[in-house]
Amino acid sequence: MQNSNLQFDVIICGAGPAGATCALALGQSGLKVALIEKAVFPRDKICGDAVAAYVPLVLNTIHPKYAEALQKYTSKEMVNSFRIVAPNHKPLDFTFKKHGFISARLQFDNFLFELAAALPNVKIFQDTAVKNVTINEENVLVTAGNDLHLEAKLIIGCDGAHSVVNKQLTGNKVNLKHYAAGVRAYYKNVTGIPAETFELHYLNKILPGYLWIFPLPDNTANVGLGILSKHVADKKLNLRQEMLAIIKDNPYLQERFANAEMIGRIEGFGLPLGSRKVAVSGHRFMLCGDAASLIDPLTGEGIGQAMVSGRYAGWHAIKCFEQNNFSEAFMKGYRKTLYKKLWRTHFKNYIIQKLITNRPWLINASVNLAHMNKFFRNIMQKAFGD
Repeated sequence: MQNSNLQFDVIICGAGPAGATCALALGQSGLKVALIEKAVFPRDKICGDAVAAYVPLVLNTIHPKYAEALQKYTSKEMVNSFRIVAPNHKPLDFTFKKHGFISARLQFDNFLFELAAALPNVKIFQDTAVKNVTINEENVLVTAGNDLHLEAKLIIGCDGAHSVVNKQLTGNKVNLKHYAAGVRAYYKNVTGIPAETFELHYLNKILPGYLWIFPLPDNTANVGLGILSKHVADKKLNLRQEMLAIIKDNPYLQERFANAEMIGRIEGFGLPLGSRKVAVSGHRFMLCGDAASLIDPLTGEGIGQAMVSGRYAGWHAIKCFEQNNFSEAFMKGYRKTLYKKLWRTHFKNYIIQKLITNRPWLINASVNLAHMNKFFRNIMQKAFGD
């Protein structure tokens, strides 16, 4: 043990939605928490920016004041309708009972971060990248930038798709069949966006991927393209070029973007999908969010899953200290809870993803049938999360 080590009970690596929510879940625990973040907030995160309708409930179960704060948060565009556009350009709209919202990660992540930073038991370390994690029988040792050395009883990896905690503590490997690539840009003045509606456009060349249009405040939109990494590699696709070509040449879209203006540039990111189970816990550690490969394999949703996992990890951490048990066996309780909540939906959506791969006719037929048959329409709506 080094005398210079800063002493904590829990170290959370990453202060995005998973890490911030985990800190909130530990806010009333009395535990001393270090929240380490490689960037400085507010910081951007390349994403679709869609936030699921159940997120207010996640915050409410931690403390009602956080759900109230989210209700007052204004940098969001409320949505409760979902448009699928089939490869034959035929649209199908679903309306959901509850509203989700679209919010640029620059603002939304900062909102959650500020809630966590206000907690008296949480010490924030920004501009501090984790370099090394060592776990022994008695504790966790972390070396980070700025010559920082931390020591704790437990570490929670919320540090994203390229998680240092995941790489150093598990045998999880990237599998392109369970990984997606995406690109995103912001646009002004995209026309024809229905009120309170987000869109997924399924196109022949990029199945089972899609192009999305998600509305944001001030007449802006998050526009992006996502596809399985294996298909990107197999077809040697340049997603930035593909996205621009689709917008320019697709008859359903070109008119809507005729007077649109791109804000900034197209940026790329990786998406570790929740279409397989991976190691998310072990002796003195847990993984959350993208570090735990929890992105929905069909819809690409990841913010809600990150927050759910962060909440469960925080709650399980409290149990660890109550029982003074940080063993691999005890940590399986977190894994069990997490997959009980998410796996059924992820596996179902993985099957749907596989079914529509290279089958544009199946999506066309499904949309046509849904227009004619209310029962089948309801089945499709449930598949997308009603």
